[in-house]
Parts: sequence; C-alpha cells; structure tokens
Amino acid sequence: MPRIFVSFSTIRKSQTVRKARPQGGLTLLFLVLLTMASCHKTINNLSAIEWKTEKFTPSLIERGGMAVLPVGQSEGIPAETHWLGAELRKDLASTFGKDKIVGPDVVRGYLKDKSVEDILKNLKNKSSPDTVRGIAGLSSLGQKLHVRYLLQTDLRLSEVAGGAEHVRIFGRIWDTTDDEIIWTGYGEARGYVYMFFPAVPASFEKDAAVAVEGLVREIRNS
Repeated sequence: MPRIFVSFSTIRKSQTVRKARPQGGLTLLFLVLLTMASCHKTINNLSAIEWKTEKFTPSLIERGGMAVLPVGQSEGIPAETHWLGAELRKDLASTFGKDKIVGPDVVRGYLKDKSVEDILKNLKNKSSPDTVRGIAGLSSLGQKLHVRYLLQTDLRLSEVAGGAEHVRIFGRIWDTTDDEIIWTGYGEARGYVYMFFPAVPASFEKDAAVAVEGLVREIRNS
C-alpha cells in the first residue's frame, strides 16, 4: 500500500505541474501585453515663427489660395521630401480648405514649362533662412496655379541624435503679386518611443508629422 500511495502521489503531483504550465504561459502573455500597453511616444514640438510682415494674417490664404511647392532637400532622402509635401498639403487643406490649397504634385506638372522651372530654381537659390528679400517674376507662376501665395519649404534636418529622431522643416510664404516674402518659420520635432527598456528614436513619419503639424499651426496662429 505505501508503494501504491507514493505512486499515486507522484502522479497527482505530475498532473498538477502539467495543469500549472498553461498558467505560466498566461503570465508571460500578460507581461507582453502589459509591456505593449506601457509603450508610448514622447515627441516634442519645437516649431516656431521666425518673421512675418505686418500685413500677414491667415485669412490672406483663405482669400487668395496657396500652392505648396515641392519640398527642398538640404538633408534626408527624396522619399522623405515627397512624403512631407503630401503631408503639408493634407494638413493645410484641412486647416484652410481643400479648394484653397494646391499640392506639390500639381506644381510638378508645370515643370515642363521652362519659365516655371526657372522660377523654382531661383526660389531654391534663395532658400537660406536669413534671406528675406523678394524675387521678381512670381506673378506668372501664381496665375498658372490660380493662387496668390506660395509655400516654399526645405528639409533642413533629418537625423537621429542623442537617441531621438530630429526633424526640422524651414518654411516661407511668398506673395506672388508683390514679389515678396511675408512669413517665415520652422516646423520642428524631436522624439522618442518609451518602453520598459531604454527609449528608442521615433520613426521619421511620426516625428515629421508633428513637425508638419507644428508648421501649419504656426501659420494659422500668426
């Protein structure tokens, strides 16, 4: 009898262990879900207006319309600047109305026109942040695009520094009727993604989306 009792006890103990194994799996699953739930991103919006004329108000865009020129590429890669252009058009259209914003793809369609190509090259040459003097001959481009204002942007920073993704977009608004710059500013963001482990850089898209949103907000609130 003692041998049988010991044998049954061993069997019961073995069955108990086997029943307990799924609980360990559930615990592991719970920890994984908890880790995922605890993940969050911290992206700081560093956008700011740099300069504007006395006459500038957001209502000018609503009345005259604005074209988003193809994003310049001082840093980053072409895929990033194309993505930024589409994101700028989307956010500006949401803010000022779809019928008031002309996207960069439409502008590219006019590049076959030599006069448009020359104007855009001249604008690119005057893309330095401290250049606030105007340029002649913008009225013809505004007439072709059926807008009065042009948003010129340039990707100035796209890097991972200090463990964070850092994106900076320089922007300026041109008045094609008066051939002058009426607004300049930056859309900028720097961000991490936090887990239980050390923070990792946010993706370019998530960080740049905050920078674009910041630039549009600065224009709207000017």
